[in-house]
Amino acid sequence: MTTPENASTSQNSRIGWPEYIGLGCLIYLEQIEAEGRSQLDRSLPKVHATEDEVIAAEMHLGFQLPASYRTFLLAANGWPNFHHDVAIFSTSELTDGPLYQRTQSILGLPETTDALAADNIPIVDYFPIAASATDIDIFLMGKPETPGAGAVVWFADKLIDQYTDFHDFYMAMLEYNRRALHRLRERNGLPPKPLPGEKGYQTRRIIIEEAEG
Repeated sequence: MTTPENASTSQNSRIGWPEYIGLGCLIYLEQIEAEGRSQLDRSLPKVHATEDEVIAAEMHLGFQLPASYRTFLLAANGWPNFHHDVAIFSTSELTDGPLYQRTQSILGLPETTDALAADNIPIVDYFPIAASATDIDIFLMGKPETPGAGAVVWFADKLIDQYTDFHDFYMAMLEYNRRALHRLRERNGLPPKPLPGEKGYQTRRIIIEEAEG
């Protein structure tokens, strides 16, 4: 993500995961408005992980999590339905749980291993950090001290895309969400409207309690 030309270095230095997560939430809340809904579902991020929770996951995995994903977890411990039904794993989902088990069953298939190997992605060098709850989309991150350390791979029967790190993956998914929201507004006969992260967007005070009522 490039820094706008009119943004100062000091302004950019203050941008971190709370701001990027807030951007994702704003896009989601705009989607609720475009769909004419008044209630939130479970598409908001979870409360941040503690350092102890992250360390416990790392001890179970046997390696330290890459910084881009580790810092995200310390800001939001997973995000269900982050992009469609793709969930970003929480610290506990990195090692257990229904989504973890489902993902491992797909990764354990010989055809999965062969397809990844064909794209020079040794499955032993990667671990899942996000996955669809109903489809075959899996996002893998390179383990430390491997050629793909910290990079993210999108796999769904074949290699779909690659990202330099977790932040790159996160921002790419937000862009998909933004484009889907533009199409939703057009389909529902709503006028074009700048979305969060786009020039001309006006931040509105949105109280979640009111949206739930």
